[in-house]
Amino acid sequence: MVMCVASPACAVGSIDDAPSKASPAAGDTPVGTDVVQLAQRWLSGQSDARSALEALAAQGRSDAQEMLGELLGPLGPPALRDEVAACGWHAKAAASRADSLHNAALCYEKGVGATRDLAKAAALYRQAADRGYARSMCALGNLYIAGKGVPKDEAKGVALCRQAADLGEANAQTDLGNFYLEGLGVPRDIVQARHWYELAAAQGQPNAQFVLGQIYWNGDGVARSQPKAASLLKEAYKGGRRDAAPLLAKWLFADWMSAHKRGDFTVLDEAIGYQKVAVSVASESDQNDEQTLLKLMLGVRAGGEKEK
Repeated sequence: MVMCVASPACAVGSIDDAPSKASPAAGDTPVGTDVVQLAQRWLSGQSDARSALEALAAQGRSDAQEMLGELLGPLGPPALRDEVAACGWHAKAAASRADSLHNAALCYEKGVGATRDLAKAAALYRQAADRGYARSMCALGNLYIAGKGVPKDEAKGVALCRQAADLGEANAQTDLGNFYLEGLGVPRDIVQARHWYELAAAQGQPNAQFVLGQIYWNGDGVARSQPKAASLLKEAYKGGRRDAAPLLAKWLFADWMSAHKRGDFTVLDEAIGYQKVAVSVASESDQNDEQTLLKLMLGVRAGGEKEK
């Protein structure tokens, strides 16, 4: 297996891969308590809550429309998922809510239910950004950096993401860290990259935690600390970065082997759990190595039981 170190290949984009949760910009209508309660009831299995929520949305309640979009979209439960319907609700709420504008833009960027329209996506991101929605600032910035839907302009793209990062937007902070790590639109600067990753990781941004964990793992411009790296990688794993499992499995296994506490298999069992995930996410070229390591761990576990 090739360890993914802190590099452009590891710095997975954080802005364009998920919709925004209901978080209106200043001046937008907040999400009503009744909408939140109906969403919770629907998620708990009370099917009548959906019809009640749809009734509010039909009356023009933009918070209900946005909530329906979220529940039916990629961040909602898989059993409810209907991205075309979700994008329809986001579009209905877009006139009233900046977060809905952002999500409608994302629908155009991804081409959900229609032809991908990057120019339209850029226009909607710009509208949301002009209304103060920080996440849209960096989403638009990423389009400028890539030259998609707008003329390519890396400096303008970085400036937009910096504006959002300065406002405390964790995804933008992560992207700005990526730019410094890659030297994209700015000089490569691992210290600046780590600064922005630290800010984003403190807010629970899993991509930032993942890359920052690798920076500490490898001692890239900072004192090497595998315990700190492991802590960050565990948080990233909880946030959905299943590719953190191989690193965690190897570190925990080495940790258990060095201590080798007979009869206490807590750390070893944790390592085996991560290694099983590592096998499931391994590429075809890494599959044999990961399977071999899992067999080794299981063999050590079985041998330890016999020694008790």
